[in-house]
Amino acid sequence: MAIDDLPRRFATVAAYNSAYPECALPMDVTVRNSQRAYHAAMVGVADDVTGTNASLTIEFLPGGAPAPGEADRVGTVVATHWGRGPLIVLAEDVSLRAAWKAVTAQFPTQLSQVCSLVMPLPRSVPVD
Repeated sequence: MAIDDLPRRFATVAAYNSAYPECALPMDVTVRNSQRAYHAAMVGVADDVTGTNASLTIEFLPGGAPAPGEADRVGTVVATHWGRGPLIVLAEDVSLRAAWKAVTAQFPTQLSQVCSLVMPLPRSVPVD
């Protein structure tokens, strides 16, 4: 997978939040850390796509991935450097539950693997 295959990249959280206000990443660290995100066993997902090899967190926005018993939401899946920029948009207007299930069913450790799981998800309105 090449970096050109990714939908959008933003240098800062503020730039992303300006472009995606309905799926904003919380600026407050306490709020952000309370949301369900994927960290690959707290090690982080290795960025093998952009060449940085940074450890990334996969964020499900808005509000984090729905917990069991919570209603599904349509949102955006992004990769962040532990909640900081740059942000890489991996999927837009997808079921956050479907995205969470796709990722946690495979437990990917590299960004290219996450991309292959969430980028093909259909844009949808969840029915829960």
